Amino acid sequence: MMFSSQIDDFSPSQFTPSSTTPLTVKQIAAAQLTGPDEKGVPFVVDGFETANIKVVGMVSGKAERATDVSFTIDDGTGRIDFIRWVNDAADSAETAAIQNGMYVSVIGTLKGLQDKKRATAFCVRPVTDYNEAPLHFTQCVQMHMENTKTMLQCLNESNNQTLVVSSLASFLQPQVTSGTNGSGTDLYTQVLNIFSAPASIESDHGVHIDEIAKRLRLPVSKIVDAINFHVDYGHIFSTIDDFHYKSAFID
Repeated sequence: MMFSSQIDDFSPSQFTPSSTTPLTVKQIAAAQLTGPDEKGVPFVVDGFETANIKVVGMVSGKAERATDVSFTIDDGTGRIDFIRWVNDAADSAETAAIQNGMYVSVIGTLKGLQDKKRATAFCVRPVTDYNEAPLHFTQCVQMHMENTKTMLQCLNESNNQTLVVSSLASFLQPQVTSGTNGSGTDLYTQVLNIFSAPASIESDHGVHIDEIAKRLRLPVSKIVDAINFHVDYGHIFSTIDDFHYKSAFID
């Protein structure tokens, strides 16, 4: 999925490392506007406002103009367009080092207008140590887990009760299907129970979709439906790829 990059006001003084959120392009694609559809409105990712972002990926489609350089970043989860404004000799030197096919680390801002995401870069650095790419993805997963856990804790406090995983299915009333033993056990609950098992929680990568289908003796398509349901409601999240998932309810 491609996002257009357009002119966006930015002052370098607005940036501090602590305010930067490591994200994948897939997470950016799922980001939602925080308020009215007006220029400069920030986005929310995992319930937290995100303005300054960091993305690591491969450069393509570089185009140079007198005042700016535009390029596309592909991180394996999707593609996003960036624009880097050129104001002085230092900016020119930085953008000159950017080449198609090169892996780079990009820090910039993400703003929205009329349902379009605008990505403006203010720091683009070539990746010289390729351990940086997997490290970035690890940071994205860690940030997602921490933010999701924080949201769940806030929900628990506001309701003055402990969020019980086994009650989620009955509360949300998903569709019911027959289990492998004909008991009529709800499929969505079966899938969620697998993710909440101690072995699944302890696994860094989570559980593969094929493993769930094998355990429940059901077609992968039915498992994918259940997976998508739980992802949409924040019960689970993807880890190393689109086939491994892990429970968001981790103590």
